[in-house]
Amino acid sequence: MIRLKHLSGSLQGRTAELVKPVLRIGRAPDCDVQFDQVRDPKVSNHHAELLLEEGNWFVVDTASTNGTLINGRRVTKHRLASGDKLQIGSGGPVLQIHFDGILLEEPSFKTEAILLQDVSQQPRAIDDSEEISAISDHLKASADTQTARLAELAAKKVALERAKTGGQSSGKTMFIMAETMRQVQHSTKAKTKKRWVKVVAAVTAAAVIVVGVMSVVIVQQRRQIAKLVQTKNKLDKEIQQVQQAMDSETDAEKLDQLERRLAQLTGNAQQAIDELGKADKTKAAEVANAGDQMDRDIRKILANFDAKTYAVPPVFKERLQFHLDELLHAGNLKYIYRRKQKYWPMILKEFGALGLPEEMAFIAWAETQFDPTARSKAGAAGMWQLGADTARRYNLRVDAQVDERFDPPKATRAASRYLANLLAEFGEDSFMLAMASYNRGESGVRRVLHQIASEPGGFKKERRDFWHLYRLKKLPEETREYVPKVIAAAVVSMNAQKYGLEGTKEESD
Repeated sequence: MIRLKHLSGSLQGRTAELVKPVLRIGRAPDCDVQFDQVRDPKVSNHHAELLLEEGNWFVVDTASTNGTLINGRRVTKHRLASGDKLQIGSGGPVLQIHFDGILLEEPSFKTEAILLQDVSQQPRAIDDSEEISAISDHLKASADTQTARLAELAAKKVALERAKTGGQSSGKTMFIMAETMRQVQHSTKAKTKKRWVKVVAAVTAAAVIVVGVMSVVIVQQRRQIAKLVQTKNKLDKEIQQVQQAMDSETDAEKLDQLERRLAQLTGNAQQAIDELGKADKTKAAEVANAGDQMDRDIRKILANFDAKTYAVPPVFKERLQFHLDELLHAGNLKYIYRRKQKYWPMILKEFGALGLPEEMAFIAWAETQFDPTARSKAGAAGMWQLGADTARRYNLRVDAQVDERFDPPKATRAASRYLANLLAEFGEDSFMLAMASYNRGESGVRRVLHQIASEPGGFKKERRDFWHLYRLKKLPEETREYVPKVIAAAVVSMNAQKYGLEGTKEESD
C-alpha cells in the first residue's frame, strides 16, 4: 500500500491510501489521483504513473508538459522512498509519499543517550542470527501456524543475507523484521480479537529486541556521519582553493589541469554526500544545502535548468551579485515587474507547450525588460530581440508593411521554438548553454564546441558542459556575462515578496 498526502494544490489536506500496482496521476477522469482542471494548470491530463515493480515503488513521468519532480529534482523515472516529496509539474501541487508498514520514530537525544549507555554495558556485539531466532521463538509461541511460518521465512532470509556477506552481520535484519511484522498484521488482523492481542504482544516483544539492534546501529551510524561530514568539509576547502586558482589563471594547459583536479574533488565530495544520505537524509540535505542565500537560490534555479554543478565558480557568483544589485537599485524595478506580470501567463503558455523550463523566459527580462516595442542598433526587434532572418525562419512576417516581432504572442511562440531547437542541438541538459547560444548565436557556440571536439575526449558530455566551458574561459566575455544576468532576473522574481514586489499589479495597456 502507498499513502499520498497532498501538501498543496486542489487536493491539499487530503490523504489517500491506494493498493493498485499501477496508479495514474493527472487531470483526466480516468486517473486514480485526479486534480482539478482549473486550479491545477501545471498538471497534464495524464501526467505521471506510480508503478510497483519487484517490491519497489517508482514514479514515471508520462510525457507531461511541465515535468515531474522528486524533492525539487526533475525526473523521468525514479525509485521512491518514504518521505519523498513528489511535485506534479514545476510550480504544481506537491504530495508526500509514505509506505504502509511499521514506522519507527527517530529517537530523541534523551532516548539515544539511554540506548548508547545500554550498548556500552553490553559484553558482546548483537548477532543477526541470534536476534531473529529469538524473535521467531516469540512469534511461534504466541500466534498461529501462519505467523510461525512467516517467522521461519524471516529467519531464512536473514541467514541468506548473512551468507552473502561471508557470515558477517548483513545490516538488513531490521528491514526484514519490519516487513515480517507487516505481513503478520495483514494475516491476523481480520481474525479474533483474542488472537490479535496475542500477536500484538509477540510483536511488541520482538520490537524490544529490534530496539537493541537499533542501539548498535545508532552508534555506528553517528560515527559514520561524523567521518563523512569531516571528509566533505576537507574536500570543500580544497575545491575552494582550486577555484580561486582557476579564476586568476590564464594559461590554457594549467586551466585544464586545474579542471581535472576540480572534477576529481567534486566527484569525491558528491560521493561523500551520497553516502551520508544513506545514513541520514536530513543531515545530507543540510550539508548539501550549506552556504549563503545566494548559494541556495542558485542551486534551486539550476535544478530547474537541469544544469546543477557541485561547485559554482566564485566569479560567476560575483557577476550574479553584480547584476542582482543592479536590478535592485534600479528605479524602475517595480515597473518592470508589473510588465513581466502582464505577459507572464502568455509566456508560460507558449513555453509550457514545448516543455521549456519557465526560468528560460527571463531572457526577455535580460534582453528588453519585457518591452515588446524594443529595437536594437543591430536590427533585432521586439520583446525577444529576434533578428529579421531568425524571425522569418520561425514563420514571422518581417517586411516593409508588417513586422510581427512586435506582436508579443507571435514573437514569444517564435522565441520558444528557437530555444527548443537550441536545446535539441546542444542537449536537453544544456539549458544554460542554450541561453548562451541565444545571446551569442548558435554558430558562435558551435565553433567553441567544435574546437573542444578536436581535443582528446572533447565529444564527451562533461567537456561540452556550460560550467566546463565557463571555468576554462572558452565562452566569449559577453556570453559569460549574459547567463548570470538572466539568472539574476530569475532570483529577483523568485524572491518577489522579499524585495517588496509581491502584490504588484500588472501594467495596464
